[in-house]
Amino acid sequence: MNRVKIFHFLLSSLSIIGWSLAIYALMLFDKARPDAAIGYFQSHGAEVRLEWDPEQTVLLEHIIWVCAILSFINLGFNFYIAQRSKLGWWVNIPLLFTCSLAAGLYIRFVV
Repeated sequence: MNRVKIFHFLLSSLSIIGWSLAIYALMLFDKARPDAAIGYFQSHGAEVRLEWDPEQTVLLEHIIWVCAILSFINLGFNFYIAQRSKLGWWVNIPLLFTCSLAAGLYIRFVV
Protein backbone atom coordinates (compact mmCIF):
# COMPACT_ATOMS: atom_id res chain seq x y z
CA MET A 1 0.00 0.00 0.00
CA ASN A 2 1.22 3.47 -0.74
CA ARG A 3 1.27 6.31 1.78
CA VAL A 4 -1.92 7.99 0.55
CA LYS A 5 -3.94 4.82 1.04
CA ILE A 6 -2.47 4.30 4.50
CA PHE A 7 -3.31 7.87 5.51
CA HIS A 8 -6.77 7.51 3.98
CA PHE A 9 -7.34 4.37 6.05
CA LEU A 10 -6.04 6.17 9.16
CA LEU A 11 -8.36 9.14 8.60
CA SER A 12 -11.31 6.84 7.99
CA SER A 13 -10.62 4.78 11.11
CA LEU A 14 -10.18 7.82 13.35
CA SER A 15 -13.35 9.39 11.95
CA ILE A 16 -15.40 6.26 12.54
CA ILE A 17 -14.07 5.87 16.08
CA GLY A 18 -14.68 9.55 16.85
CA TRP A 19 -18.23 9.58 15.53
CA SER A 20 -18.98 6.30 17.32
CA LEU A 21 -17.87 7.88 20.58
CA ALA A 22 -20.01 10.94 19.85
CA ILE A 23 -23.08 8.76 19.23
CA TYR A 24 -22.39 6.81 22.44
CA ALA A 25 -22.12 10.12 24.31
CA LEU A 26 -25.50 11.18 22.91
CA MET A 27 -27.07 7.95 24.16
CA LEU A 28 -25.49 8.51 27.57
CA PHE A 29 -26.57 12.16 27.67
CA ASP A 30 -30.15 11.29 28.60
CA LYS A 31 -29.11 9.83 31.95
CA ALA A 32 -26.40 12.39 32.67
CA ARG A 33 -28.60 15.47 32.87
CA PRO A 34 -31.92 16.45 34.41
CA ASP A 35 -34.98 17.13 32.31
CA ALA A 36 -35.70 20.73 31.50
CA ALA A 37 -38.49 21.87 33.81
CA ILE A 38 -40.18 24.12 31.31
CA GLY A 39 -43.70 25.41 31.53
CA TYR A 40 -45.02 23.18 28.75
CA PHE A 41 -44.19 20.00 30.66
CA GLN A 42 -45.51 21.38 33.93
CA SER A 43 -48.74 22.65 32.37
CA HIS A 44 -49.51 19.21 30.95
CA GLY A 45 -48.65 17.39 34.17
CA ALA A 46 -45.67 15.53 32.73
CA GLU A 47 -43.24 14.04 35.19
CA VAL A 48 -39.94 15.93 35.21
CA ARG A 49 -36.71 14.35 36.46
CA LEU A 50 -34.65 16.96 38.30
CA GLU A 51 -31.76 14.87 39.66
CA TRP A 52 -28.40 14.18 38.08
CA ASP A 53 -26.55 10.91 37.84
CA PRO A 54 -23.05 12.10 38.77
CA GLU A 55 -21.29 8.92 37.60
CA GLN A 56 -22.90 9.14 34.16
CA THR A 57 -22.06 12.85 33.94
CA VAL A 58 -18.36 12.23 34.64
CA LEU A 59 -18.33 9.36 32.13
CA LEU A 60 -20.00 11.61 29.57
CA GLU A 61 -17.37 14.30 30.10
CA HIS A 62 -14.51 11.83 29.67
CA ILE A 63 -16.02 10.36 26.49
CA ILE A 64 -16.50 13.81 25.00
CA TRP A 65 -12.90 14.84 25.77
CA VAL A 66 -11.55 11.61 24.26
CA CYS A 67 -13.66 12.32 21.20
CA ALA A 68 -12.23 15.87 21.03
CA ILE A 69 -8.65 14.57 21.33
CA LEU A 70 -9.21 11.95 18.63
CA SER A 71 -10.73 14.48 16.29
CA PHE A 72 -7.88 16.95 16.96
CA ILE A 73 -5.33 14.27 16.04
CA ASN A 74 -7.41 13.43 12.99
CA LEU A 75 -7.54 17.13 12.09
CA GLY A 76 -3.74 17.26 12.20
CA PHE A 77 -3.46 14.24 9.92
CA ASN A 78 -6.03 15.75 7.58
CA PHE A 79 -4.09 19.03 7.40
CA TYR A 80 -0.85 17.15 6.69
CA ILE A 81 -2.44 14.99 4.01
CA ALA A 82 -4.27 17.90 2.36
CA GLN A 83 -0.98 19.77 2.03
CA ARG A 84 1.00 16.82 0.67
CA SER A 85 -1.44 14.94 -1.56
CA LYS A 86 -4.61 15.24 -3.61
CA LEU A 87 -6.81 13.71 -0.93
CA GLY A 88 -8.26 17.08 0.14
CA TRP A 89 -10.13 18.20 3.23
CA TRP A 90 -12.69 16.13 5.04
CA VAL A 91 -15.54 18.23 6.40
CA ASN A 92 -16.64 15.80 9.10
CA ILE A 93 -13.35 16.06 11.01
CA PRO A 94 -13.52 19.79 11.86
CA LEU A 95 -17.24 19.40 12.51
CA LEU A 96 -16.66 16.62 15.04
CA PHE A 97 -13.82 18.57 16.66
CA THR A 98 -15.94 21.71 17.01
CA CYS A 99 -18.94 19.82 18.40
CA SER A 100 -16.95 17.75 20.88
CA LEU A 101 -14.87 20.74 22.02
CA ALA A 102 -17.99 22.85 22.58
CA ALA A 103 -19.74 20.01 24.42
CA GLY A 104 -16.69 19.33 26.58
CA LEU A 105 -16.32 22.98 27.51
CA TYR A 106 -20.05 23.23 28.23
CA ILE A 107 -20.02 20.21 30.54
CA ARG A 108 -16.82 21.32 32.22
CA PHE A 109 -17.69 24.96 32.92
CA VAL A 110 -21.49 25.28 32.75
CA VAL A 111 -22.72 22.02 34.21
